[in-house]
Amino acid sequence: MSTEVIVSEIMELIQSQIAVCANESLSAKEERALAIGRRAAELVMSEMIAVDSAEPLCVVCECDGIAVSKESRSRSVVTMAGTHEVMRRRYRCECCGKWFVPRDKGLGIGSGNYSVGVVALASEVSAGFAFEAAEDFLARHFGLDLCYKQVQRLADRTGAVLCEREYDLALGVVTDEVSIVSIERPEVLTMSADGVMVHCNGAWTEMKCASFLSEESGRSTIATMEKSGKFGELMYLEAVRRGVRYAGRIVFVADGAQWIWNMVADHFPEAVEIVDWYHAVEHLWNVANAWYGKGSRKAENWVKKNKPRLMEDGADRVIASIKQWQPNAEDHIKIKRENLHYFSVNAHRMMYATFKLNGFCIGSGSVESACKQYGQGRLKGPGMRWKKPGIEAIAHLRSAVLNGRTHTIMEAAKIAA
Repeated sequence: MSTEVIVSEIMELIQSQIAVCANESLSAKEERALAIGRRAAELVMSEMIAVDSAEPLCVVCECDGIAVSKESRSRSVVTMAGTHEVMRRRYRCECCGKWFVPRDKGLGIGSGNYSVGVVALASEVSAGFAFEAAEDFLARHFGLDLCYKQVQRLADRTGAVLCEREYDLALGVVTDEVSIVSIERPEVLTMSADGVMVHCNGAWTEMKCASFLSEESGRSTIATMEKSGKFGELMYLEAVRRGVRYAGRIVFVADGAQWIWNMVADHFPEAVEIVDWYHAVEHLWNVANAWYGKGSRKAENWVKKNKPRLMEDGADRVIASIKQWQPNAEDHIKIKRENLHYFSVNAHRMMYATFKLNGFCIGSGSVESACKQYGQGRLKGPGMRWKKPGIEAIAHLRSAVLNGRTHTIMEAAKIAA
């Protein structure tokens, strides 16, 4: 089809649509305009594919041998501009016996029958929608005829590539083999880590999440099913991206889990460590309810007395009060012992009045919100059951979208396509 024929068909389509759109709503006119655009894209793409130069019968193989082709074969490829048949020659090297298709490589067509643009779009949409909903969204807004299983496979492949690249980069940054220069210069960079339960490999399992917050550049988040070692490396990578090396102060807010503070010691030894205020208050209630009885006035009064003490850098006063308790029941003895340990080892992380005076955040609401964005926001829909690779893929795709780094999805799609 010549360029003149394409232009003529598009002009006729434009004129016909204008002729019948009188008195229609803006939405209806919009649909007609978009349909024209899609048809124009299909025609132009078809011609772009057709005008590629003819392939020779013989080419040189990578081994420097001569590869011969006896025929051309058609391959159907789904693109953002419609589905098209691509003619290309398949060659066999007479020297090493290798088969290869140079045109597929030149066009960037991988093992699947999808363009990089389609793979990237399906993956990005899957970061926010269940696969069935993504299928409907892609069909309605982009005219892509993909079943939800196809969408899932594309997202899984792209997410797996993205995941591998992120962990390789994280390891490189941790070992100083890779250098990343951040443009961010936060006065205070506040980090938090927590977990959310998701259904993985047939059981409810904790996914680790982290948030990174600065007044200058807002929030970013990460999530993974990996253990604390790899999670720490991923956290360090994101912290470097967020300017941790140039930050005026580094603050880490979390609950009292020892693995978190071990990770902080490994990667952020200069951070101001803060136990989340609300977790600390929960421990006050644990003691009060066991000591005086859940829901009792005495329990309420004990917490009312000790919350101000705790807020006024008085963890030592809380500890002294707990020591006055003389429980007899075995479970109460355990609660006393565990909470004395909790407040003792975290006393330096509970200087709340001092922290607030310095303008530091004492709550971990940022990471709790992040947990919901990954959990309830995508991974914990009705009936959703995951394998670990699938969760990892979606988690990294979702991080790329939430953090405004969708270019990494396109880069991964070039490999996954």
